[in-house]
Amino acid sequence: MRNMLRFMVVSALAVLLSLSAAVAQTPEASVLNVTEPLDVGGTILQPGTYTIRVLPSFADRNKIQVTSPDLNTVYATVLTVPHPLEPGEEVPATTFVYYPAGEGTPRALRTWFAPRPDASQGGHDIVYDETRAKQLARATNSRVVSYTTGTAMADLDRTELHVVTPEATVETYTYVAPMTSASPAATTMESTTAPVQIAQATETRSTSVEMPETASNLPLIGLLGLLSLAGAFAIRRFRAE
Repeated sequence: MRNMLRFMVVSALAVLLSLSAAVAQTPEASVLNVTEPLDVGGTILQPGTYTIRVLPSFADRNKIQVTSPDLNTVYATVLTVPHPLEPGEEVPATTFVYYPAGEGTPRALRTWFAPRPDASQGGHDIVYDETRAKQLARATNSRVVSYTTGTAMADLDRTELHVVTPEATVETYTYVAPMTSASPAATTMESTTAPVQIAQATETRSTSVEMPETASNLPLIGLLGLLSLAGAFAIRRFRAE
């Protein structure tokens, strides 16, 4: 009986900690205003207003989702890697940085700096399939993170990433932990900052979007009550013995 009570208390505490972490996690989201066809990780968005938000996955990469403003329609789910800040580089306010349009190809989203730079680790660099990455690298004389063309979306969390150079060579992508010392700034970032040096890149500023309240404190309150009752019962039981 004593072992069962101990197990109940430990289990309740573990659930409480897990639930607290889930409630505390707030997704990053912004309004994305598109005025001309835009390539986001291989999906071409038509002019309109969208919501872009983070879907956390592995520590060294995330997926982002582009949806309708009401979140009911998903237009794209694409892979990103953290944008590592260079020494002295400041995190701008919510900003989108683009690769310029090429001959017969639309401009492409390069980096998204979400409203919470502390959570986004400096920004999200969009990852493209190798074929598209080679086009972008050649057109902008830049290095573009890529994955093997034809890789299924379900495998992107674990697939090996590469860096395509302007010379069309393919190198292994090495994750670089983002710097956390930079503070948010109201000014936009210069288009020549690392990790990708881009000529003629353009930027636009966006407003953040309020995500719907999907979590409540009631489960936490209830679980705390359960934990307190279990603890009180355990103490009384031990005293009785």
